[in-house]
Amino acid sequence: MAVSPQKQLKPVASRRTVQDQVYEQLRDALMSGAFEARETFTIASLSERFQTSHMPVREALRRLAAENALRIAASGTAFVPDLSQEELDDISRARVIIECATADLALPNLSKADLATLQSLIDLHRDTGISGDTVAMAAANRQFHFHIYAAAQSPVLMSQIENLWLRSGPYVRFLSDQMGDLLKTDYRSGFTLHHEEMLDALRKGDAPAFRSAVEADITATQDLLHQFMGEPSA
Repeated sequence: MAVSPQKQLKPVASRRTVQDQVYEQLRDALMSGAFEARETFTIASLSERFQTSHMPVREALRRLAAENALRIAASGTAFVPDLSQEELDDISRARVIIECATADLALPNLSKADLATLQSLIDLHRDTGISGDTVAMAAANRQFHFHIYAAAQSPVLMSQIENLWLRSGPYVRFLSDQMGDLLKTDYRSGFTLHHEEMLDALRKGDAPAFRSAVEADITATQDLLHQFMGEPSA
């Protein structure tokens, strides 16, 4: 049985970096789609979960709100932003621009060992999807993309990508919740197609095809979300 990323939040012990540990765990959980749109959580409940005082939790929530990953109500309660067609399109547009550029930089730095790792991640993505473990499937998808982007060796670009994926968290959760039924249809035979196209282009050293596959992967997810959200893609 899949373990929800939410339940992976662990108590923090080191007083030296308590705020950072709380922030990093919450950030990773949000990026992984652990929380639904409009889901709320209080400082008190998170402090209990992390077994720490209110202050580091409050500061971590403020940092995440500054990154537009959370909203803070007047009462002080934090909540995950609602799904929005306009925001989805804006995030997707930014992802295409930044991730395609990062992929261009990454391509010449990816070794045969990297390609073997990417193949194993495609296999994991496929296997977890077919088995219905959408949490692990989403994690494998993220590992695949970030393994490529890390090869660009650009901390600035990587931080921008991480922020876009962080803001995509509610959409990741929403899509994951819909995928169970979708993967029982013919869709299951081709949902790793764009990853396979990316890897094939990397093996051939075909930069235009690689960039095209990266863009197609992002826009296909955008289109699928539009479909589930009940409106046609812009």
